[in-house]
Amino acid sequence: MVRTEPSAPDRHLIQAVAASGLKLSPYQLERWRAAGLIPRPGPGTLLRSGNTQIYTPETATLVAGLLTCAPLCRSHDDLALLAFFNEVPVPCAPVRAALLRTYFPQYMKDREQQSEELQRIPAQDRDAALPEYNWAEAAAALDMQNKEAVRQMRDNLRRRRDLKEASRAELDERVRGVLIWLNAPALPTHDSVFMADLCAAMAFSRQPDQSRAAWLLAAHCHSEQLAERCVTSGRERLETFLAVTDDDLVILREQVRESLDAMWYMASEGASRHFGLDSPGMARLAGRMLVEWTTARQAYPPRSRPAQLLVDSLHSLWSLCSADFAGEGRAAFQRRTQSRPRYRGRKNDGPESAGTNI
Repeated sequence: MVRTEPSAPDRHLIQAVAASGLKLSPYQLERWRAAGLIPRPGPGTLLRSGNTQIYTPETATLVAGLLTCAPLCRSHDDLALLAFFNEVPVPCAPVRAALLRTYFPQYMKDREQQSEELQRIPAQDRDAALPEYNWAEAAAALDMQNKEAVRQMRDNLRRRRDLKEASRAELDERVRGVLIWLNAPALPTHDSVFMADLCAAMAFSRQPDQSRAAWLLAAHCHSEQLAERCVTSGRERLETFLAVTDDDLVILREQVRESLDAMWYMASEGASRHFGLDSPGMARLAGRMLVEWTTARQAYPPRSRPAQLLVDSLHSLWSLCSADFAGEGRAAFQRRTQSRPRYRGRKNDGPESAGTNI
């Protein structure tokens, strides 16, 4: 890149942020301008000050925000997302591009992993069950990678008298069974054996710190069961996101932040009300949630908010688990699980639903 002496507006901008203790180089300005993170000089971005032109105060605020976030970031995408979720007035174009590059590669990776898990199910079992159950089993296999939630469910199940001496393998199989049905279109509330396992795994009557991760995972899955299920594709999700207006993008940001705050409040047992979006990794997580919600919200009533859906889902689980289910003994469980359970529900054409991954 050819470097020239900074223009008068650039020199004034460098001096303005320096007054706040921030160091800005002309090279940074050039790179950020080329990436679309700051506007180019022109109408609406410059003001007349005597015989010279200077950037507007809004541009100075934008640059100061970028300088605060920049030391944590290795790419312009990370910088755009971290600044955006921390309410720095970044132009929407680079934020949209960063959201696309953050969400869709991970979406495709997740779909590939789910397909791989599906293929691990024996062919005769896949043919014997409806597609919804097969995909629920594949999703549960991926959820089993959530080590903290699985550990809490396993420990909670072991507190049940009939499972006190159960092996880890048996407890893991029961956790997997709970997760399969949490990923299915609906819980089999008529199945007292399953409901007993669900109640024990959730342990709503015990200390919250023993089950927070389990509650969050279960509430996330169950919230999808409260939605209208419909098949989507990656292309449809892309088209839905591209149709989002700039104003709606800001609203979606606030809804995602609200949802993260709600989850963090729950996870911290009320000790903290705000989730710190203070790293590129957290900003990427929030970005994927935002893009996912643009599709997922279509499966819920208008004006639904993901934070409220999470709370409603947890309340629903608590209500379902308030009944007294006795469960079954180890021998009965082993006999029952010798053959793979069948899902009996409405037929669907594919694994993807609009109400997913809130």
